[in-house]
Amino acid sequence: MLSRLGFESEKERLLRASQDLYDLVCMYISSTNTIFRILNEHLGTNFPIISVKENFSVKENLQLLVNALKEMQVIVETKDKDVQEKISHSLYAKIAGPITSLQDKIATVKDLYENYKGVLESIMGALIAVTLKHGKLPDTVESAIHQLLNSPALCLQVSEILMDYADIAEILPQIEALSTTKGSSSSRDTPEKVKSRSQSSSSSLLTFIELVLRGHKSVKKSLKIAADYLEEAVRVLRAPCEAFHSFVKMVEAFIPLITDKLQET
Repeated sequence: MLSRLGFESEKERLLRASQDLYDLVCMYISSTNTIFRILNEHLGTNFPIISVKENFSVKENLQLLVNALKEMQVIVETKDKDVQEKISHSLYAKIAGPITSLQDKIATVKDLYENYKGVLESIMGALIAVTLKHGKLPDTVESAIHQLLNSPALCLQVSEILMDYADIAEILPQIEALSTTKGSSSSRDTPEKVKSRSQSSSSSLLTFIELVLRGHKSVKKSLKIAADYLEEAVRVLRAPCEAFHSFVKMVEAFIPLITDKLQET
């Protein structure tokens, strides 16, 4: 019946986009925890491992992540300044520059080790701090969030992102009720007014659907627009998230390789 009404494809899009958005939030947090573990081990910091707060919205989770990364950035910038003051400008430029190959990075670190062992408290810590300082991770995440400031998708509570068919079936009658009771005044409501009316509801998903219902009486159209918002959020967040993840995996991968090379010297 749903497929004949055209709901099935919109439901599929909604489910897929919600799963993708959840996966991106988890990937951001997992990558951040990897960086924190590395810093705790090699710089003696004490960053706590963070977790997805499922009772918070997507935006709140990402903002907490940005705040944590900014705290990290303060520490790595302090260490970076210390490194700049203690080593040559040419060697610092090599460390701070893009990693063209692992062999080049190893050669640079060996140079750092041979000439500044004892001058720097931790060769590996210095390398990681300089690399992270120039990675600009907080800016990357914050820029993506800024692009989505007006998206109702980011207001969804994380626990409600992982929808299934049963969840959508449960809210369909509520969507239908909302669409049939919308009067001419409702179409003129601002998002703030709609949100204010919805605050008594414990469902951020229903609030989200109410927001996208503005000006639409069709349930199918509402589901389509909801899927559009989620897919747009995924599109904006995916590229910086994957770049962040790749950067962290690169740092994680070269540490044991460089450590092994240093032990050979």
